[in-house]
Amino acid sequence: MLIPLIAIGQDAARDKLVVETLIRLKRFNISNSEQLRGSVLRHMDTLSGTEKFVELAEKFKLRESTPELIKLAQRFPTETLGVNAINAVLHISGSKVIKQGLSTEITMDAVALIQALGNSTSPIAPVFLIELYRSSPRNRQIYTATALAIANTIPGQRFLIAEAKAGRLRPEITFAVGNALYASPDTGIQASARATIKLPTTANAKPLPPLKELVTMEGSLASGKTLFFAKGTCAKCHKVGQEGKEVGPSLSEIGTKLSKEALFTSLLDPSAGVSHNYETYALVTLDGNIITGIKINETKDEVTLRTAEGIDKTVTQSNVDELIKTGVSLMPADLQRLLSVQELVDIVAYLSALKKK
Repeated sequence: MLIPLIAIGQDAARDKLVVETLIRLKRFNISNSEQLRGSVLRHMDTLSGTEKFVELAEKFKLRESTPELIKLAQRFPTETLGVNAINAVLHISGSKVIKQGLSTEITMDAVALIQALGNSTSPIAPVFLIELYRSSPRNRQIYTATALAIANTIPGQRFLIAEAKAGRLRPEITFAVGNALYASPDTGIQASARATIKLPTTANAKPLPPLKELVTMEGSLASGKTLFFAKGTCAKCHKVGQEGKEVGPSLSEIGTKLSKEALFTSLLDPSAGVSHNYETYALVTLDGNIITGIKINETKDEVTLRTAEGIDKTVTQSNVDELIKTGVSLMPADLQRLLSVQELVDIVAYLSALKKK
């Protein structure tokens, strides 16, 4: 067994030496040499998931590395590794491969890819994002993520202000875009956003403060817990420990998973980020009935959806006319209408304290 292991080690060392030599010689065009390409690709296999992998992929413009780069961008969309990976993808393969990546059925992967694009330094990214935005993606989460990615740059923010002034800003992204533009470092954009985009009002008819203000407010854990199980109606769909209903995800450790800003967004704009496996479906039966809920089971014979009331409804496949993933959360989108600003802050204080023991 020793000889093969030594041979493998020697081959790996040889591949590394070849790559280092090519870099010193600045010979990055290896398209005409299968032997050199083989050495570079084998060496890159040993660097999978690292910054060095991304660096070599971009230097040698190896299209074979694109799937790995896409995965890195999806896994680390807000970190240097992921941003460099998406820059490399755009440099090597252009935006066509991004369109293919966004065709995934897994919404979270598509959203992560868009987030990486929003952080990209490539000139291709803003153009692609605006084209995607104008195509009005049917999936609500992808549409919101695209608008927020556009809002990462000052030119992108100006584009969104123009959309709002022209009356083209769709209602379902008003909250997300409004908060992004209210927080702009450009005071002119801030002023235009406040004049053009109105955030929702609370129970006492007061306008909701932007997220950057909400996260700085202090809340009462005791009041938040009471509101969660009563006036806030949260326990009708979520469990904390053994209390509540299991329609949406358990919130027993939510404070470990989400920041205060993310918690506020989940309460005030729930459809902007529906958890995987909790995406809402609309089932239309042959006799015209519509059932909306989370799909908890599907076989060749039947489909079961769990409604917002926690009722499981099963329909035989022979009676299903259409089953559509809506991209809209079962959670009500106007929760702030039931609560004051302080009550919202109290609920988030309670949720923030629910951490893994």
